[in-house]
Amino acid sequence: MSTVEEQEHRRRHGRHFLIPAGALMGLGAGLIAGYPWPGIIIGIGLGFIAQGFLKPVGGTEPDSTSKHCYGHGEPWISLMIGLFLIIIGIGIIWAPVKIWPYIIGIMLIILGIMFAAKSLCKAS
Repeated sequence: MSTVEEQEHRRRHGRHFLIPAGALMGLGAGLIAGYPWPGIIIGIGLGFIAQGFLKPVGGTEPDSTSKHCYGHGEPWISLMIGLFLIIIGIGIIWAPVKIWPYIIGIMLIILGIMFAAKSLCKAS
């Protein structure tokens, strides 16, 4: 790969290593605690949240002529997915079986509304 291609690859994929890293750390912590599957889910959620907080590697800022939409250039999708996964993982361990499906349903509805708002903003 040329230098330009390497920089473009790093710019697009530089932060995504945190998701599998979170899954592995969550698996390790889950095995120690006796809850491997919820540990993986929580670890992936933490990876998404960490990915949302890291700044992209140079050149990913939108130009000043582009239309600024709700959520454009912000990490809200990664943060919402991470929060959703953490709530699911904790719910599997601590919440009664009758409560956590409602929590998951509410989070899915909120996430769907946010995706719809973003796509409607892009369309206009």
